[in-house]
Amino acid sequence: MKYYIQRGINEYGPYTLADLQRYVAQGNIAPTDLARSEGMTEWIPVSQVLGSIAVPPPPAPEPPAPAAATYAATPAAGTVYSAAPGAAAAAPAMVVPGPVPPDLHWALVLLIGLFCGVFQWVWLFIEAGFVKKLKPNSNFLAFLITGIGLMFGSIVLFYIGFFVSLSVNPHNPEPPWAALLMFFVGLMAATVLYVIGIFKMREAIQDYYNTVEPINLRLSGVMTFFFNILYFQYHFCRIANWKKTGYLVPQQ
Repeated sequence: MKYYIQRGINEYGPYTLADLQRYVAQGNIAPTDLARSEGMTEWIPVSQVLGSIAVPPPPAPEPPAPAAATYAATPAAGTVYSAAPGAAAAAPAMVVPGPVPPDLHWALVLLIGLFCGVFQWVWLFIEAGFVKKLKPNSNFLAFLITGIGLMFGSIVLFYIGFFVSLSVNPHNPEPPWAALLMFFVGLMAATVLYVIGIFKMREAIQDYYNTVEPINLRLSGVMTFFFNILYFQYHFCRIANWKKTGYLVPQQ
């Protein structure tokens, strides 16, 4: 059975019963810290979990191993990636193998995009290129390219219709109704294709980070719909930091 530890707003674990005994013996977990098992709904003090089970003495220190690059093992599903309570400062940084996502902070993506609107489209394809490496068989990129291409094509078609109307009757140009209608139809179709592509991209991200590298990643559909590029980048930054340090900030 696995146990989770709660201290303040932070949650740690899961740990086996032997882990709890060892951390209590080492002083990393206090008997007054709250704990619950995977099947429990209420938090209870660690002392009640351990009960009358004897706490083993701390293990004898081992001789230091030669310096070498450290790689974290593939995490278990549902694991909250955090050092044991009270031991974060002493734990060495651990590098997690696997592809590292683009880690430009989402606020910088937003700021640069405000001054250069094309940048967010460029960054979307940077994110999409990374996700394509995770799930090569996903077809989300085809939907994104088609949707964005149709969007720009509709805009170009509208302006062509406008200038044709202006050249035919420069003094009293007729509104290019046909081009205007095609513009709105094309824009709606482009929006639908783009949204489908974004949600297929979300599906690919969640599938990879819940199977190949199971970190129990959950992506909100509402946040994906309204803030897709920035929302994906927020989680990519969390994952990139985990890859570099071995610590994954718990998902809110």
